[in-house]
Amino acid sequence: MLRKTLCRLLCVIAIICLTATSVFAAGYFNGSDRLGSISFHFNNGEISVTGGSVELRMLAFWNDEIKSLQWCEDYADAGLTIDDLFGENAASKLFEYAQSKQLPAQEIQIGEDGTAKAEDLQLGVWLLSQTKPFEGYETMLPALISIPMEINKEWIFDVEAVPKLEPLVEESTVPTTETPPPDLPPTGQVNWPVPLLLLGGVFLILVGLCIRRERRHEN
Repeated sequence: MLRKTLCRLLCVIAIICLTATSVFAAGYFNGSDRLGSISFHFNNGEISVTGGSVELRMLAFWNDEIKSLQWCEDYADAGLTIDDLFGENAASKLFEYAQSKQLPAQEIQIGEDGTAKAEDLQLGVWLLSQTKPFEGYETMLPALISIPMEINKEWIFDVEAVPKLEPLVEESTVPTTETPPPDLPPTGQVNWPVPLLLLGGVFLILVGLCIRRERRHEN
């Protein structure tokens, strides 16, 4: 009796899970022809970064037939699985792979107000990167952006991104001067006594020779 009850309970749970999955997939993308966009806001606090550009590459797309993400052809041999997209350092690894293979990218120009927008983008995962930094800032770190993106249990197809920018740390231009070593006090060493000492030594030798001769004569 207990076994039959457990089997019925497992069947009910399985049906609920399958139903939830199909509803999730249908409500997730609402058809494979849906497109999205990414709006970029480049600023550092209250200062907007103007001029320059960034790169956008599509890594994986939503396959409506299998209801899952699938690698784009250029990135199928990147050495990562789809699940790795959500792991640590995935953006940096994929950016290095794209550079090594010289894979093409969509260049996005930054407007005078520090904003830019990429429209009519296919649903999937996109790589945002930069090869030439903005003037006065470090090169922006690669980042992954998903279309759509879930925010407060709602799927957003028009995503807004605010990449983090780090200002350059300028090296100090003040010349450094080495402190000269302090003057050593004089040791009192002088050279004038040397000749006198030599003469004194010679005089003592002569006196000794004279005394020795006189003793010989006396003997």
